[in-house]
Amino acid sequence: MLKVLLINNRPPASGIGVYATQLFSSLKKVGNDIAFIEYVSWNGLLCEVLFQKALQVNNVAALYSEEILRIVSQSFFILKISRKFSRFHICHIVSPALAFAMPLVMKAKVVTVHDLIPFLRARSITDLFIRKSMNLVKNADTIICVSESTKGDLLRFMDVDPRKVRVIYYGVDHELFKPRDKLEARRRLGLPLDRPIILNVGSEEPRKNIPILLRSFKELLNSVPNALLVRVGERTAHMEKLIRGLDLSNRVLYRKASPNEVALYYNAADLLCFPSYYEGFGNPPLEAMASGLPVIAGNRTSIPEVVGDAGVLLDPFDVDGFAYWMHEVLTDEDLRNRLSEAGYKRSLKFSWEKCARETLEVYREVLNEV
Repeated sequence: MLKVLLINNRPPASGIGVYATQLFSSLKKVGNDIAFIEYVSWNGLLCEVLFQKALQVNNVAALYSEEILRIVSQSFFILKISRKFSRFHICHIVSPALAFAMPLVMKAKVVTVHDLIPFLRARSITDLFIRKSMNLVKNADTIICVSESTKGDLLRFMDVDPRKVRVIYYGVDHELFKPRDKLEARRRLGLPLDRPIILNVGSEEPRKNIPILLRSFKELLNSVPNALLVRVGERTAHMEKLIRGLDLSNRVLYRKASPNEVALYYNAADLLCFPSYYEGFGNPPLEAMASGLPVIAGNRTSIPEVVGDAGVLLDPFDVDGFAYWMHEVLTDEDLRNRLSEAGYKRSLKFSWEKCARETLEVYREVLNEV
């Protein structure tokens, strides 16, 4: 029987943390008679809270302090990992602590790479360290990339044997993200029942392209003056300034939400607008489609792999294009219904069970157990 330790070094509530926990849960279901899987996870809650607070006020000193705390905390986490396993799957390599400490204490058999953001645009001193210390990826027996786009970036930026790379897509929790009654969802979330609602979910990293979203929404208001933009995620000082400059303070609603509440926001909205220009995979479009919510998104990196022809894909910097298609989806019920149906059908191609089965096959191949 295969014996594998699954290691997650991200907060469980983060996108990658969800990947790790969902993968572990599904592996236990589909591989119970083939593999013995254990799971360890870094908590990281304090670091995440401090990071979000520093980001909101744009405090550089606080951000660097949080990064140091993160590295120290993750290093202690790594040193506590059980050595009784000789086969490891590291769910996320983007960590200086993992990159520096892991080769000293263990050899990873499988590593998942979610994106190559540190190589495209270093966001912090941590990213600069990561760019210099990703040898663990090269040393892995198999590298799982979460999209063809991420695989392409990996091969472009690192000297990796393409034969070691496998693409395995994320899944989506169809029990959590599913169609529900829109008005009931709005009532539960305290949202207006009679206004068109545009939803955006995620952080305000530059790659998420929130300024384009805001400018497109500002233009939309010329034809749909009662529209409301709901942002589920943190609000940074930079974006607050832009919202005031565009005179949108009373038109943009920020909300923090638990995973269950996020699912309700997809049900409560009329469309998801997601103009991100870089995603390793892109969870919000998939979660929206599984919820029956029409998707308008950027057409770069991995997003076309997720959305396919089931949504509207645009140049992520096309302000007029996003405004036009938001208007069309909001005012054309037939179009809205077609996108909802197509998106839901598309979402059925993605499941955590499928992700787990393909990952289990990687374990068997790596360990010559096929």
